[in-house]
Amino acid sequence: MRCLATCNAETYDLHGLAMALDDVEYINFYTDALHASYKEWDIFIFHYGCIVFWNTPIDEEANFLTLFKQFAQNPINPVFEEFEYAFGSKPRFFEDKITLAKTRSHALQMLAVSYGLSQANILATFEDRIDNTIELTKNIPQELAHRGKISLSRKKISQRIGALFIERNSINLHSDILDAPAFIWDHPEYESLYTLTINDLGLHARTAVLNRRLDIVKELFEMMRDELTNRHSTMVEWIITVLIMMEVFLTLLIHVFHWV
Repeated sequence: MRCLATCNAETYDLHGLAMALDDVEYINFYTDALHASYKEWDIFIFHYGCIVFWNTPIDEEANFLTLFKQFAQNPINPVFEEFEYAFGSKPRFFEDKITLAKTRSHALQMLAVSYGLSQANILATFEDRIDNTIELTKNIPQELAHRGKISLSRKKISQRIGALFIERNSINLHSDILDAPAFIWDHPEYESLYTLTINDLGLHARTAVLNRRLDIVKELFEMMRDELTNRHSTMVEWIITVLIMMEVFLTLLIHVFHWV
């Protein structure tokens, strides 16, 4: 069977979305998620903009994604990851293959895995944003190394500094999404399955790499800020120099040439 995880917005209005669902067998709300159960498939929607479909027909997925757009805030470039799953004797997650135990609680097993899948999606969006930010500014250190200065105008440098600051802080503000969800604290019996999921998806290692990339962005920010400060200092020095020269010139006119 097929499982699809996607992230396409910064947040979802879960209560508004729940009201718009048709032909649903039942709906469960969790701290930051909504579970919509249908006869042959399940959907988990997370308030931080992610959706995980379980055994949902592809055409139905497309219909749901279209419906969900009206409840999305701040849409982003979508990220999709597809997995296979089956039922077995014990739940596990290994090499992108999901196994669920066939019990009455299999929906909660799905939720535990879905948290891990959604966090991997969120992390992928963070990775893309940081990669794009570094790509847009990678020429600046090279230019400083070769020319000793940045050719951008003061206005452009200020705009780049603002963009770097917004990107870095936006990711820092949302990084708590990558922490263990409240569901796991409330249902510790599913912690092992959640841990298997995030370990197989390399969440901890990828988060460490993301933090190092954030440090690079911070260094770029500081580099550009220093360049702006140096430019300002240079301008002030030139103004002072010009004023001193004018004062000397006027002194010569008055005392030497008796101009006044």
